Amino acid sequence: MRISHFVPLLALVLAPAAQATDNQPCDDAAITAVARWAGIASARIATRDADRLAIASACKAMPNAPQTTIAAVAFDSLPKSENPGGNNKLQVVALVEGGKIVAAARSIVEEDATTEVGPDSYRIDTAPYRLSPDVRAFGVVFLSSARGPSCPDASASEELTLWVREGNRIRPVFGTNLYGWVSVEGDACGPGTGDARSEDANMTIAVEKTSSHGFADLSITAHVTETQRKDG
Repeated sequence: MRISHFVPLLALVLAPAAQATDNQPCDDAAITAVARWAGIASARIATRDADRLAIASACKAMPNAPQTTIAAVAFDSLPKSENPGGNNKLQVVALVEGGKIVAAARSIVEEDATTEVGPDSYRIDTAPYRLSPDVRAFGVVFLSSARGPSCPDASASEELTLWVREGNRIRPVFGTNLYGWVSVEGDACGPGTGDARSEDANMTIAVEKTSSHGFADLSITAHVTETQRKDG
């Protein structure tokens, strides 16, 4: 059972929501296992060195398989050939069982003015994303620590990616931001420019009863609030 693209969305509706954060530390064994899988030189993967190389990490047990730990780790360890400007980080999302990686995927995070990996950049989402009777997805949320532009007209953050396991690999099947902001009227940053109005939205994901490409459809609910500023 495969789908060629991200899981289709069914609906976009509006209403209010709150955001929660969890403390999701990774132990030394999990970080070292991920470092070994990623091919970090053996001389550098002693526990203390793996800790230094891991600039961000989050780990959480899979609810339906507590012997399996979901780990998201970013390392500052790319060779120059993959990191010519020195701003790229190695990201690994993995499933760990008994100190060994049973499935994983690697990618590169390209840091810029809006994207930066910080110590609290990852959160594991284990909501029941049951995409089929025998497939449960899990989520990894990335929160950039970059300050971004000083006066943007819009922004998006808290990037959620849903992953599914296929043998000894995992692959992404859906992605969206969980927070967004847009300037609707006026200049929200400039003083003395008149009235301004903006909208904030927190997104939540729901699994629907319908399906496409063998997986359940997902719907996004955008919980929107409006902010107004009056000059004078």
